[in-house]
Amino acid sequence: MPHRKPWGRTSCKLAHHLAAPLLDSPLAVCATAAVMRRAALKRRMRPRSRPATYRTATRLARIVHGLLSRPHGWSFAAIQDELAISERTLLRYLAACRTELVDAEGRPLLEVVRRGDRRVVRLADAARAADSTSYQALSFYFALSVFQFLDGTILKDGVEDLWRQFYRALPPGQQSRLAHFDRKFYSVPWAVKDYRAYDETLDAILRCLVAQHTMRIDYGGLWLEGHVHEFDPYTLAMYRGGLYLIGRSHHYRRIVWLAVERIRKAERLPAHFDYPPRYSPAKYTEGTFGIVDGPETRVAILLRTKEAADLLSSRRLHPTQRFTRRPDGSTVLTMTVRGTEELKNWILSLGPYVEVLEPESLRRAVAETVAETAALYRRGA
Repeated sequence: MPHRKPWGRTSCKLAHHLAAPLLDSPLAVCATAAVMRRAALKRRMRPRSRPATYRTATRLARIVHGLLSRPHGWSFAAIQDELAISERTLLRYLAACRTELVDAEGRPLLEVVRRGDRRVVRLADAARAADSTSYQALSFYFALSVFQFLDGTILKDGVEDLWRQFYRALPPGQQSRLAHFDRKFYSVPWAVKDYRAYDETLDAILRCLVAQHTMRIDYGGLWLEGHVHEFDPYTLAMYRGGLYLIGRSHHYRRIVWLAVERIRKAERLPAHFDYPPRYSPAKYTEGTFGIVDGPETRVAILLRTKEAADLLSSRRLHPTQRFTRRPDGSTVLTMTVRGTEELKNWILSLGPYVEVLEPESLRRAVAETVAETAALYRRGA
């Protein structure tokens, strides 16, 4: 195995030159100093006659530059691809940075965090550039923009008030960077429900959610038609432009979904409930294709064209989704879902580009609906 070349004086000069435009950042200053300290140590440890290497200094400078322009971090895979290095080499660089790139109090200026299965390198708070606050503010506003469909409700008023408080707390320089933010970040709602007449219901739900009060709900939904019952609210969920309340019905003695627009009256009761420690909304939605629950069913759907396969495989349709390409160019999508009623409606929306292979009950239900629809159009207007 060839001996690794030292970080010589030329490497220090190159790193300093590459980082020069960024010298206003504390990270850039520390990066240059770190390279110089390490080079000095190498010179003491190795003969002066060895040739200098530019590669390490260049890579470190590129990592510094990349992190300054990525306030949300840079994934291991992306760094390795950008710099054409192995994970082992990247880990060696980061180990050196943790000891050399520190602030005045000795805290590392880089940190590694996990986001799911990915590892991401990002700047620690002490090293963030001024623009990173602008990025965070715009990201915050974009996240809030999903509530645009609640226009005219107390929820939308609360969101707008939260943004105004956040914006006013920013320094003037940061505020100027956010010019036209309301047009640069926008969420396009689709077929949303109208909640402008439900302020009293939403207010009661929010108060009971926060204070863990049992509610009395008069519900006119499909499952609980005309029934008044006590209800422990656990989660207010947003799904396809609508609001749904998840909680435990004392009448049914189980957790159910309630569509907010079908709640005819909601009031807070004096009784408190203990929030269940093992409850998770993901547990009651994962495996369902939509919000209508049902028996666990394995489905197989044939995607007849490459365009349909490309479109659907780019989306997270279901946690269990699997796409298998066939020799004839078609693709089979398999999933294990809980309930197929909403899945049937989704399949119908894709028209002749998909075909249900299994189960036979779902295939038959789709075929019957298609036949009824075709009969309507054969009769004419």
